[in-house]
Amino acid sequence: MAYLISNLAYLLTLICGLGAFLLVLEWLVHTLPGAWLNPVRKGLFEISFPLLKWSDRFFSFRLDSFNARGLLTAIFLLAVGFCGVPWLVILSYSMRS
Repeated sequence: MAYLISNLAYLLTLICGLGAFLLVLEWLVHTLPGAWLNPVRKGLFEISFPLLKWSDRFFSFRLDSFNARGLLTAIFLLAVGFCGVPWLVILSYSMRS
Protein backbone atom coordinates (compact mmCIF):
# COMPACT_ATOMS: atom_id res chain seq x y z
CA MET A 1 0.00 0.00 0.00
CA ALA A 2 2.87 2.36 0.78
CA TYR A 3 4.36 1.84 -2.67
CA LEU A 4 1.02 2.70 -4.28
CA ILE A 5 0.77 5.92 -2.27
CA SER A 6 4.34 6.89 -3.09
CA ASN A 7 3.85 6.19 -6.81
CA LEU A 8 0.67 8.28 -6.81
CA ALA A 9 2.58 11.05 -5.05
CA TYR A 10 5.27 10.95 -7.74
CA LEU A 11 2.53 11.16 -10.37
CA LEU A 12 1.01 14.13 -8.54
CA THR A 13 4.42 15.85 -8.55
CA LEU A 14 4.67 15.29 -12.29
CA ILE A 15 1.17 16.66 -12.88
CA CYS A 16 1.85 19.75 -10.75
CA GLY A 17 5.10 20.41 -12.61
CA LEU A 18 3.43 19.95 -15.98
CA GLY A 19 0.60 22.31 -15.00
CA ALA A 20 3.08 24.95 -13.86
CA PHE A 21 5.07 24.55 -17.08
CA LEU A 22 1.93 25.02 -19.19
CA LEU A 23 0.90 28.13 -17.27
CA VAL A 24 4.34 29.73 -17.58
CA LEU A 25 4.53 28.81 -21.26
CA GLU A 26 1.06 30.27 -21.86
CA TRP A 27 2.06 33.50 -20.11
CA LEU A 28 5.32 33.69 -22.06
CA VAL A 29 3.62 33.16 -25.43
CA HIS A 30 1.03 35.83 -24.62
CA THR A 31 3.78 38.37 -23.91
CA LEU A 32 5.50 37.81 -27.26
CA PRO A 33 4.32 40.05 -30.11
CA GLY A 34 3.14 38.74 -33.43
CA ALA A 35 -0.03 37.51 -35.05
CA TRP A 36 1.64 34.31 -36.23
CA LEU A 37 1.50 33.02 -32.64
CA ASN A 38 -2.30 33.23 -32.45
CA PRO A 39 -2.91 29.48 -33.06
CA VAL A 40 -0.34 28.63 -30.39
CA ARG A 41 -1.91 31.15 -27.99
CA LYS A 42 -5.36 29.73 -28.59
CA GLY A 43 -4.21 26.14 -28.08
CA LEU A 44 -2.30 26.91 -24.90
CA PHE A 45 -5.23 28.94 -23.56
CA GLU A 46 -7.65 26.06 -24.18
CA ILE A 47 -5.32 23.61 -22.44
CA SER A 48 -4.65 25.85 -19.45
CA PHE A 49 -8.17 27.32 -19.13
CA PRO A 50 -9.30 24.97 -16.31
CA LEU A 51 -6.32 26.04 -14.21
CA LEU A 52 -6.89 29.70 -15.04
CA LYS A 53 -10.59 29.45 -14.21
CA TRP A 54 -9.74 27.85 -10.87
CA SER A 55 -7.14 30.51 -10.13
CA ASP A 56 -9.61 33.35 -10.77
CA ARG A 57 -11.34 32.44 -7.52
CA PHE A 58 -8.24 32.14 -5.37
CA PHE A 59 -5.41 34.15 -6.96
CA SER A 60 -7.05 37.18 -8.55
CA PHE A 61 -4.19 39.66 -8.35
CA ARG A 62 -4.12 42.55 -10.77
CA LEU A 63 -1.59 45.34 -11.15
CA ASP A 64 -2.78 47.85 -13.77
CA SER A 65 -3.09 45.77 -16.95
CA PHE A 66 -0.97 42.85 -15.71
CA ASN A 67 -2.99 39.89 -14.48
CA ALA A 68 -0.80 37.57 -12.43
CA ARG A 69 -3.30 34.76 -11.92
CA GLY A 70 -1.45 32.24 -14.09
CA LEU A 71 1.96 32.97 -12.60
CA LEU A 72 0.69 32.80 -9.02
CA THR A 73 -1.01 29.50 -9.78
CA ALA A 74 2.20 28.18 -11.35
CA ILE A 75 4.16 29.16 -8.24
CA PHE A 76 1.54 27.48 -6.06
CA LEU A 77 1.68 24.28 -8.14
CA LEU A 78 5.47 24.21 -7.98
CA ALA A 79 5.39 24.74 -4.22
CA VAL A 80 2.88 21.93 -3.75
CA GLY A 81 4.67 19.62 -6.17
CA PHE A 82 8.18 20.09 -4.86
CA CYS A 83 7.63 20.95 -1.19
CA GLY A 84 4.34 19.34 -0.18
CA VAL A 85 4.15 16.08 -2.08
CA PRO A 86 7.57 14.70 -1.02
CA TRP A 87 6.29 14.70 2.55
CA LEU A 88 3.50 12.42 1.38
CA VAL A 89 6.12 10.04 -0.03
CA ILE A 90 8.13 10.10 3.20
CA LEU A 91 5.05 9.43 5.30
CA SER A 92 3.90 6.62 3.00
CA TYR A 93 7.21 4.76 3.44
CA SER A 94 6.81 5.01 7.18
CA MET A 95 3.57 3.02 6.79
CA ARG A 96 5.46 -0.05 5.50
CA SER A 97 6.42 -1.35 8.89
